[in-house]
Amino acid sequence: MDDLDYKLLGLLTNDARASVSDLANELGVSRGTVQNRIDRMKRDKVIHRFTVQMGSDEEDHQISAFTLIKLNADDGKVAIASLKRIDGVLDISTLSGAFDLVVELRTSSLKRLDGILDRIRSIKDVSETQSHIRLATVSK
Repeated sequence: MDDLDYKLLGLLTNDARASVSDLANELGVSRGTVQNRIDRMKRDKVIHRFTVQMGSDEEDHQISAFTLIKLNADDGKVAIASLKRIDGVLDISTLSGAFDLVVELRTSSLKRLDGILDRIRSIKDVSETQSHIRLATVSK
């Protein structure tokens, strides 16, 4: 990766829906250059996905939570694959310490959150969960 790649990533971080033409104009390069670099970064897993960040008003209508998970298995691959298929799971991270995984969840209601947690607890290798609802986020 070079400086142009990092500048392109910065622009995409600010607006993942920016057109290739707009990105090319901003960077002073051709559309083909931008498209080739995006394709390469997707192929090389530098870019995993393009997402939408909701405004604070819409986030107020969402429930966000973190669930800590202990596994029975030494290898969490099966559990992680199952978690990836659950709607509402945003991110999965492995941990050191008493719990093996932490999962970030987002959904539209407490009832739906309860359903997601039921699905997580029903995964064969999950032995224990502990959930925490996000009340507020403080930016640095």
